[in-house]
Amino acid sequence: MPTFREFMRVADLTIKDKTSGKRMGEIRAILKKHDAFHHLTPEKAVAILEDLGPTYVKMGQIASNRSDVLPKEYCDAFEKLRANVPPVPFDQVIATIERSYGASWSQVFASIEERPLGSASIAQVHKATLLDGTSVAVKVRRPGIVQQMAEDILLMKHLLALAEFSTSQHEGIMLTLDGLVAELERTTADELDFTVELENLVRFYGEVQGQPGVTSPVPYPRHTTEDVLVMEFVTGVLVNDKERLTASGVDLSALGERLAQSYVTQVVDDGFFHADPHPGNIVVREGEIVWIDLGMTGTLTASERALVSSVFQAVATKNAYELKGALLSLAKAKGPVDHGLLLDQMSALLASYGSADLADINIGTAFLDLIEVLRSQNLVLSPAFTMLARGFLTLEGVLADLAPSINVVDIVSKHVEGQVKNFAHVERKAKELLGSTAESAEALTRLPSQLSNTLDMLDRGQLKVSAGLGVPDSMLATLYAISGRIALAMISAGLFIGSSVLCTTNMEPRILEVPLLGALGYVGAFVLGVYVIWRTLVTRHQQRNDERVG
Repeated sequence: MPTFREFMRVADLTIKDKTSGKRMGEIRAILKKHDAFHHLTPEKAVAILEDLGPTYVKMGQIASNRSDVLPKEYCDAFEKLRANVPPVPFDQVIATIERSYGASWSQVFASIEERPLGSASIAQVHKATLLDGTSVAVKVRRPGIVQQMAEDILLMKHLLALAEFSTSQHEGIMLTLDGLVAELERTTADELDFTVELENLVRFYGEVQGQPGVTSPVPYPRHTTEDVLVMEFVTGVLVNDKERLTASGVDLSALGERLAQSYVTQVVDDGFFHADPHPGNIVVREGEIVWIDLGMTGTLTASERALVSSVFQAVATKNAYELKGALLSLAKAKGPVDHGLLLDQMSALLASYGSADLADINIGTAFLDLIEVLRSQNLVLSPAFTMLARGFLTLEGVLADLAPSINVVDIVSKHVEGQVKNFAHVERKAKELLGSTAESAEALTRLPSQLSNTLDMLDRGQLKVSAGLGVPDSMLATLYAISGRIALAMISAGLFIGSSVLCTTNMEPRILEVPLLGALGYVGAFVLGVYVIWRTLVTRHQQRNDERVG
């Protein structure tokens, strides 16, 4: 039965949704045109999404990075979605710029070329010149796109709410679709607001400056708003135009290695990477690699970067246990997990790669294989990791064409090995070790009281062992004795340490030039220590003579 909360959700969306009737008619016509409910294939799904419009194209692009929840063949097909649409009339572009600036476009630009450099579902790009003569690229948001995408997302939510309200079956599918719609809403909100892409540009530009021969367009925050983005106009040769690159004297092998190094550095060192490294987004300018179009980026936290490095190391060393541990830390369980079978699957996967030549191993494919294994065990990885897998797969496709001799696995392995030898890595590991030691010491001080409390709960029947394990009274007595002595030993050690600290102070009164409280502490520590040793010897005697331990 539907809950009252679900009922109210449907009612709320119904009140807000003012456009569903007309839009649903358009959707039905498109689905009927493609005969969507019979023999649906990945290619047919791509055609349907393109006809449905920019919101659904964006949905497909997001879904292409979710190989943890969708079949691989659909992810591969959706990855090819490119929303190339007819350009917006130039007068509307000018109107958007002037409305955004609140002033004439001529107060910012000396000229703007009427013919766009490219036109996509969310925006189109024009070449322009600033008043100081600098050539820039101006990205202008399409008029009405914000409202259109918001209405489409609201319709999706409405349909999902109705589906959840009317049936309790296929709960897993509903959760997956709900998650995709939520991710779509978040992603489109970022892509529709060009100040977010500006932040990506600023951060990426700053981070790649440390990589020799690598850069990205210079951002112009002063001229950027929510619907107008201004950046350096980049001229050069696309990375897949090998003839022009060779003719200009570029060493393709060295270029490919620098490209791979750059991407690995983005992932492992910076935790901020270009999530769509297809050939159209990589320009070579006088031998320098320029990463363009930062609309789609991935971010890894420090802990996720460490886990990704562990995954790389585990694959390189064929360590199934380490690989399983790292992936479990990255994944979330959506159902029961057979850990024994998962370990066997990891071992089999590593064995299959272990028998292959290093040059034949593809990191992107390996990641996607791992995601498939996790999916079979009801484990779902974060979107950032699946985005990373797709990014590596795309990049390796670029490298296979540009410089087939370059192997990303080898570059990743060397990078991770170098990172391990890095002082910062050693320092971080030392801090982790100290932290673990402190936690262990703290846990040890709590152990006697925790053990005593647990035994009290067992004795009073407040704690039950589900396996029906019977604990003999003699064993309980022994455990009580042991926990009591550990507690006394810890108290004795605490008194000794505390007294030693007090003896370094000028606390009054004093006896024999020693603070009286410190002297009493030493006496107490000595008495307790002697008592613990005596009781230990008595217990040993009782055990040897089969007497009841007390």
